[in-house]
Amino acid sequence: VSVQGWLISKLTEAYYKKEIQMEEHGMSPEYGLSKSLSSCLIGMLPERFYDKVKEGSVVIKRSAKSFTFRDDGLVLDDDGGSGGERVVQADLVILATGFRGDEKLRRMFASRRVRDIVVGSPETAAPLYRECVHPRVPQMAVIGYSESATNIQTCEMLAKWVARLLDGAFRLPPVRRMEASVAEWGRYMRRSAGEEHFRRSCLGGVGIWYSDELCRDMGCDPRRKKGLLAEWFQPYGAVDYADIQ
Repeated sequence: VSVQGWLISKLTEAYYKKEIQMEEHGMSPEYGLSKSLSSCLIGMLPERFYDKVKEGSVVIKRSAKSFTFRDDGLVLDDDGGSGGERVVQADLVILATGFRGDEKLRRMFASRRVRDIVVGSPETAAPLYRECVHPRVPQMAVIGYSESATNIQTCEMLAKWVARLLDGAFRLPPVRRMEASVAEWGRYMRRSAGEEHFRRSCLGGVGIWYSDELCRDMGCDPRRKKGLLAEWFQPYGAVDYADIQ
């Protein structure tokens, strides 16, 4: 992260902490905004969320180490680090546990060899060139594995990239060059997202750069704005790539 990027991240982080009342309710994350963007850990709050917290209709509790069910709700163990138990009465419990995209990829294949190479080792990010094609399994294209700030736009761009690849508009680089690109991406993720989140394959912090790379592959001009000032100061969005078929 550049000094300029780090400074902008810190100023933005300070602004949101002040405006969104995260610290007041003990919800400030343990990591900074830059790492949140790089690992797609940015959350979107519903409208009037903190108003409902103040009203008491939304109650915030830190995660417990473990929990058990009972007839009228949950029992949280080690709640708040006190070492005791807390009963949370509830009519409905929703377990939002997420999913493991790498395991979904692994289980697609019957071959044990392919299963072992398709998602890499625990010490590396998923080895997908352009976050789409495995250098050793080029017959497979994965769309939607990586997250971004705008998943629909990213998936649409990647779908256009795959369509042009299948149409013969361009060819994949040699395996070694693709693997070098994958390794470079892995180093970036480890550096920007941190050791605990580098396998998330998130494009949140480099969305424009990623679209530029796809454009260059497809033979399209990555500069989509009209004029230098617009290129520097206007935000990029899905409409800027609408003419790419």
